[in-house]
Amino acid sequence: MMNCLKLFFCCTFLCLAAAGVAAEKDDLTSIVIVTGNYPPAINEADEDKGYVSRLVADAFALEGIKTKFIFVPWARGLRMTRLGHEACIMYYGKTPDRIKDFIFSEPLFAEEWLFFHLKKTPVEWQTLTDLSRYIIGATLSYTYSEEFHRLADQQALSVHWVARDKQNWQMLMAGRIDIFPNVKTGWYQLRQLYSEAAIKQVTTHPKPLKSQLNYLLCSKEHPNAEYFRDKFNQGFTKLKKLRQISYYIPDSNGEKWPVESN
Repeated sequence: MMNCLKLFFCCTFLCLAAAGVAAEKDDLTSIVIVTGNYPPAINEADEDKGYVSRLVADAFALEGIKTKFIFVPWARGLRMTRLGHEACIMYYGKTPDRIKDFIFSEPLFAEEWLFFHLKKTPVEWQTLTDLSRYIIGATLSYTYSEEFHRLADQQALSVHWVARDKQNWQMLMAGRIDIFPNVKTGWYQLRQLYSEAAIKQVTTHPKPLKSQLNYLLCSKEHPNAEYFRDKFNQGFTKLKKLRQISYYIPDSNGEKWPVESN
């Protein structure tokens, strides 16, 4: 009799747990978005979590969906979302590998990737192979360019990979690497670490590594991925009719909302 009762309670618990998971998956009025710190665009310390987070929350709000952001290391966040533990992650560029695992929103913002270097280290390049003479810092989980990753894999470029931007800035300022590719908001990161006098040692090469569109990614393993992607796109379409890009990026210099090229 006791064994039967134990079996009954065990089955009941498992059924309730499964029902709870199902209810959570079926909740279409709120969404948890995985991300990492990428200030000032995405910043856990800010009340609005950064301008990218604010845009995403505003777009979902126009469709009646509440947004919560959870901050984890970038590589862990990608694994979590690939497995469908959460519906969406932000914000990344498209790569062939990610296209296999995710569906993509409309592009949020365009970013230009520049080569940061110390002024005392002159940098000249026309093709990426010209950079073979330099030690390049790079951050894991970032999308640079297919050619950059290919040349790094072939060791045609000397690339030193680390987990966080902060480590690369420290190595750049210490002269342990020659170049660090980052977006224009890298200047913001530098100002969190160094004085204005120290930052005057740094410059960027005028030729960008690339211009990249970044997106909200929704996991193909999550049952509500398409729903949330479509709802975001609908809200974002409404938002772009209401606001200019300068509402989110004050120094956008008249930039327009990005459009996917065919």
